[in-house]
Amino acid sequence: MGLVDKLRTRPAEAAKVLAVAAFGAAFAWLGTPSNISIAVGIPLIAVGLLIRSWAAGHLRRNQQLATSGPYAYLRDPLYLGRLFLLVGLGVLANNLYTYALFGFAMIVFFLNYMPRKLAKETKRLEHYFGQQYVEYRKEVRSLIPRLSPYPKRSTLGWSFATFWSENREQWLVFAVVLIVAVMVLRYTQLLRF
Repeated sequence: MGLVDKLRTRPAEAAKVLAVAAFGAAFAWLGTPSNISIAVGIPLIAVGLLIRSWAAGHLRRNQQLATSGPYAYLRDPLYLGRLFLLVGLGVLANNLYTYALFGFAMIVFFLNYMPRKLAKETKRLEHYFGQQYVEYRKEVRSLIPRLSPYPKRSTLGWSFATFWSENREQWLVFAVVLIVAVMVLRYTQLLRF
């Protein structure tokens, strides 16, 4: 199913995509980076993208319980990557309006998004993987990594096809790089609005 079909048949997903696009556009438009915010924000964003890319290459939804790669250390590396992205974009944007947006995003992330997603995913994963997931959940925390990998982890390697075709993470990478590029180009006066 293509993106346009998904948006047409799933209005909640369409609203989510539009909200994320508006949030990104607001950061790009309102952002006023400084040397310090660039030096701190871009590495945080890079860490977020790397974590998400690593995780997306290991996640085979509803086919196999993901316990390889970053999933051997934490249950929700995609969410940890998203958290790094939010913090990095908030730091990079560096102004009162974007700090307010960032604060709002953090409230939504921790008080709405994470609890709702964790409850939904726990139910779904217990349905698909039963006791295997219950055991994994007892051993591996959501956002705080283990110091050693999960003993019963899968040895499945990272897959570009899974990253690109199944999880389509390239679109998020593209959007984040575009937002960062707009802010940095505006900062350097190479792009003026």
